[in-house]
Amino acid sequence: MRKTKRSLLIVLMAIALFAAACGDSSDDSSAGPSGEDSTTTAATVASEPADEPADEPEAPAASGEELIAGYADWDAVLAEADGQTVNFYLWGGSDKINADVDNDIGAQVSELFGVTLNRVPLGDTADAVNLVLNEIEAGQTTGGSVDMIWINGENFRTLKDADALLAAWSEALPNAVFVNWDDPSVANDFGQPVEGTESPWGHAQFVFEFNTELVGDVAPDSFEGLQTWIHENPGLFTYPAVPDFTGSVFLRHLFYWAAGGSEAFAGPFDQEVFDQYAPIVWEYLNDIEPSLWRGGDTYPTESAVQQDLLANQEVAFSMSYNPSNATTQINDGVYPDTIRTFIPVTGSVSNNNYVTIPSNASNAAGALVVANYMLSEEYQLKMTDPDGWGWLTATDPSRWSDEAQATLAGYEAGVATLPQDLLNANALPEPSADWVEAMEQGWLDNVL
Repeated sequence: MRKTKRSLLIVLMAIALFAAACGDSSDDSSAGPSGEDSTTTAATVASEPADEPADEPEAPAASGEELIAGYADWDAVLAEADGQTVNFYLWGGSDKINADVDNDIGAQVSELFGVTLNRVPLGDTADAVNLVLNEIEAGQTTGGSVDMIWINGENFRTLKDADALLAAWSEALPNAVFVNWDDPSVANDFGQPVEGTESPWGHAQFVFEFNTELVGDVAPDSFEGLQTWIHENPGLFTYPAVPDFTGSVFLRHLFYWAAGGSEAFAGPFDQEVFDQYAPIVWEYLNDIEPSLWRGGDTYPTESAVQQDLLANQEVAFSMSYNPSNATTQINDGVYPDTIRTFIPVTGSVSNNNYVTIPSNASNAAGALVVANYMLSEEYQLKMTDPDGWGWLTATDPSRWSDEAQATLAGYEAGVATLPQDLLNANALPEPSADWVEAMEQGWLDNVL
């Protein structure tokens, strides 16, 4: 669909108004999903030249006749977003992430686009999912409490299956040109096709963190070796209780170990395959339980608690979805400088962090603007800076400008961060959400 130009000649404006009066709604290019008229704004997306945002190559068109989620063009999105407050629901267990969201996302979208970001911290993302579903079930199809969620896996599938997500928007964002949508790990979230209903904003990969003062310079990188070490050093190992996302990914690694790889869990859930390997995992976890921190009588409630235990040297190991977390924590004075990282010899699970927008969001335009900024070169460089967020990029750096690529190439990995080529070579895919749910429920039934 062609973008409507703001510099239309008066005679063309008259023709358009006459057509609108005759009932031709296709000319109402400034109306958002609610049908309210929107005005244009001088704000531009981060990746567009400030003088001619409307003349940039158009992003891939969404399904249907609209460019993006019911809006006629990106100018209409910007106009409606100006002045909105976006209620962003996300896991709130990291003080650093909370501060970075406020400073590196919230402050920027406010200055650039007039959008206020209201961060709503969650202990469990399922709380936001249930809020959306309860509102929609009660008939609140507009004016919802949740505008945007940090999400993936089972939670994304739950909302997508319930048809509770804004449709056809993520691939139409202007900055989506930086995303390699042909990459199956991007186009699918835990085996669930994204199909334009969520947008990546960071890449994650599992690593173990360990204290060399307690473990030695070389940690046991096999699960057999780890099992032996745990028994020989009682009280110095634990893992977050499932369904905490880090505890859950630790569990998935054990299933991959038991099956000799991830191939057994590719595709739809298979009860026979699950029953073949699950007993091996339960036997392993029940075997080490008496040697865990506090005798296995309790588990850390979330990954942040686990990291505190490592920082205080109550345990010798932690784990993270962020390969640079240990370096960041050392730089911030949280971890001692004796912390290092490793990945299991059997491989390391990787996935993407996404944001999604509920179908009943009150401030969908503002959420679109925030999601688009998250894909910008400016923000992705902040996120991948080892002295900043320290995350992995969700976009394809080869699509960035030469200047942005040079900045990225100039970053030096921290003392506790593994080389990127090592991580890439040992990356494992996430199983589908059905597998994850079965594994988590199995842990509750057979281990807890």
